[in-house]
Amino acid sequence: MLRILKSFFLTIFILAVLPFSAGAQGEIERIKNKFDALIKKGRPLYLHYCAHCHGLSGNGDGYNAEQLEKWPAELSDPDFVQKKSNEQLFRAIKLGGEGTRKSHLMPVFGRTLSEEEIWSLVAYVRYLAGDRSQPVTLPEDVNTQRPHVPSLDSKEVDEFRSWYEKNGNNPKNIGDGRWLFREKKSCFACHRVNEEGGVVGPDLSRAGFMYTPEWIYAWIRSPQLVKPETKMPTIGLDKKEDRLITAFLSSLSGTEIAKGWKTYLEKKGDAKRGKKLFYDSKGNAYCSKCHSIGGDGGNVGPDLSYVGVSRTRPFILESILNPREVITVGYSSVLILTKKGQFLTGIKINEDDKSIDIVNKEGENIHIEKDDIKKYKTQDISIMPGNFGDILSQQDIRDILAYLSTLEPPQSPPGKKNVSVVKR
Repeated sequence: MLRILKSFFLTIFILAVLPFSAGAQGEIERIKNKFDALIKKGRPLYLHYCAHCHGLSGNGDGYNAEQLEKWPAELSDPDFVQKKSNEQLFRAIKLGGEGTRKSHLMPVFGRTLSEEEIWSLVAYVRYLAGDRSQPVTLPEDVNTQRPHVPSLDSKEVDEFRSWYEKNGNNPKNIGDGRWLFREKKSCFACHRVNEEGGVVGPDLSRAGFMYTPEWIYAWIRSPQLVKPETKMPTIGLDKKEDRLITAFLSSLSGTEIAKGWKTYLEKKGDAKRGKKLFYDSKGNAYCSKCHSIGGDGGNVGPDLSYVGVSRTRPFILESILNPREVITVGYSSVLILTKKGQFLTGIKINEDDKSIDIVNKEGENIHIEKDDIKKYKTQDISIMPGNFGDILSQQDIRDILAYLSTLEPPQSPPGKKNVSVVKR
């Protein structure tokens, strides 16, 4: 009888526990799936915004790491990551160094990415460290929308231009802008000035020679408005600080153009003829083979849709006659030697921990697995031909320069306050 009772109660216990165990197992599986989904979402964000400093695999060895005063955190280190709660990692990404009392060179991403995207980066950091002890799931009230992109209308640009004409060369304003650039914000982490600083964004040693003041101001004020896919986060400065940094950068003129080139600028060119030269597939220029304007043209070189308002005429001329002097970020050529002895060269358009994608000078996309690569290096040369001064006449170059100087963003439709950026 006692044996029967024991068997009875054991059966009751098992029947009671089984549903609970199955339910618990199901919940564990749901959490795992949500974690894995966030990891997948976080991967491209990490490669775009974080890998240049923290490294493709999180080892703190990104191509920009050695430019920083302090080595980036090793996100692949499980001992380091496990000590951080998910909330701590979220705060570090959202608030950056300035909000967590760490290095100011760590950018603030809370003004650029949505809360959902930041949580997905937290998940990917856990993945890089091989840490599944603290699965990442989204809070119920998580915001899935990115922060509002600061607008920039024609009135604000006109106000800036008026301020700059009166105050842009003031030594105090330039000095205050230098301090903001180097010490207060994370600009120096990504941009180089006179051999100091990072290499993620453009070298700004000659910013005043290369860019118009209005364009610099627009970029600082609202980088996502100017270029939605940029790596540069919204800095979150007020208008006064934006103006001061613009004054500083505009003061960096560097060396002047070669004396022999000034004759190209003394006379105006024919923009209509320049446009024909730009697109003529049988001509010596044929710029559209590599450059696009408004989506029309090649993708080997930079998009020139806004070059008329973003770059100065002397810099555009220098880029035609001596393209190696300043290579646009992202357009340095890479040289790859495969294990089969094949040499490949082109512009890198994508890279992760397993492969590299390049586009060669013919516009062909090439995918290479890293396991097949023997040697790989970025070359300090431009893929753009450097002999246009020999194969084009001075008038040809004046005309192309005149056409490029007309290129500017389209204005907003009537009735809309926000405009695309700058019109001089």
